[in-house]
Amino acid sequence: MKRVKALKGLIGLGFVAALAAPLAATAAERVRVGLAAPGYTAYAPVYAAAELGFYKAKGLDVELTVYRGGGAAQQAMVANAADIINYFPPGMALAVKKGVKEKIVAAGGALTPHGWHMLVRKDSSVKSLADLAGKKIGVTSKASTTDYYALWAANSGGGKAMNIPLGGRGLIPALKSGDIDAAVLWPNLTLRLIEGGQYRSLVNYGKAMKPNLPEVWVAAQSFIDSKPQAVKGFLEAIMKATKHMQENRAFALMFIKKFTGEKKDSTVAVAYEAIIKNATTDGMMDDATLKRSLGLAALAGIKDLPPVDQLFTSQFLPINPN
Repeated sequence: MKRVKALKGLIGLGFVAALAAPLAATAAERVRVGLAAPGYTAYAPVYAAAELGFYKAKGLDVELTVYRGGGAAQQAMVANAADIINYFPPGMALAVKKGVKEKIVAAGGALTPHGWHMLVRKDSSVKSLADLAGKKIGVTSKASTTDYYALWAANSGGGKAMNIPLGGRGLIPALKSGDIDAAVLWPNLTLRLIEGGQYRSLVNYGKAMKPNLPEVWVAAQSFIDSKPQAVKGFLEAIMKATKHMQENRAFALMFIKKFTGEKKDSTVAVAYEAIIKNATTDGMMDDATLKRSLGLAALAGIKDLPPVDQLFTSQFLPINPN
């Protein structure tokens, strides 16, 4: 009798385990994603993918965190607080040079910095790039996209400026108060401020610069090795969301307006045409564009960066957005 009871107990436990196994197998894979700026139009598809259910369809539980610039997002990855970040190739290459194990896994957003501007106050005495010499330029953080774009502008003017890291939310108050002379800002915040009339564009980076990958997706090597399907699923979900927004203008305009807090429909429309319509849906990039981006690091005195093949992996490319 005892043997029968024991057998029944084992069968019962086996039945429970059989029920639990599918549940465990379908548990969502957690992906911690670090972003570099609040309300950045290029990030709209990243959030739209959640609303549209694309992450869930890939079996992912995506946790999005906005940091005080790309440099801070990179620090989060170093501290093992992020699995994937959106960053700029020069800053990422510098991290790899210092020993961080990570790789670029895909391009993100538009390959050319459409909508990026360096702004000054309307009454500023800074009229040209040459006038930036000795001036204070606000950036989100050191080794961020804004930092390198500020260095590029000052260098193009033939002088040196002082880059002041203030975080994404500190730039406009500092520019307005006169604590800084200029600020490098992203779309569609730039469009809103220019249309407001209090600020003017000193540099339109989308016209002044060649394609240089304003943002790329970077994954920790340990995450690539241990969770390749999660990396692949995340990239496919955001590219699918990008394609959906490109093909569904009404939805895209509504979502961008909600995501950025922009009230003017005209500004939202310009941001959509400049950023979303030009965004990649396959994550592809060429060596020339990546090398051009990495070349900006020299402006900060950074030399001997690792070769491209140590910074980039093509194992997830091209991404299928369908």
